[in-house]
Amino acid sequence: RRVDMRRFRPNIVVTGTLPWEEDTWKRIRIGPVELQVWQRCARCLMTTFDRDTLRRDGALDVLRSFRERPGPGGNASTSVSNFGMHLVPVAGCPGDISVGDTLEVLERDPAREQEWLAKFGPRWKLSLRFAVSFG
Repeated sequence: RRVDMRRFRPNIVVTGTLPWEEDTWKRIRIGPVELQVWQRCARCLMTTFDRDTLRRDGALDVLRSFRERPGPGGNASTSVSNFGMHLVPVAGCPGDISVGDTLEVLERDPAREQEWLAKFGPRWKLSLRFAVSFG
């Protein structure tokens, strides 16, 4: 079942990536702005509600089944589901990010890349350039 992207309230949407490839990124550039990929984004309870009906549903159960991570200190009782990434400008914003800009991967996180490869397999090749749009 398709889930409406509005549930996740994205600021920037990247197309052309492999599933969850953004997990491997450490530093990227979008247009003139270099960004540190700070951390995975833990999703709150609001993402379990249909934005049109405001009814809670099980649409995110599949996502939760393989995107859930233990909470602080490895505590399973405080686990979180991650979807998306937090980005921080490295040196301010020297210009604007625009729809159609190219996202360039400047550096990958080796541990996260290994985790991604273990989960999704080496049959897919990680890329370095993608198109950007806004949520």
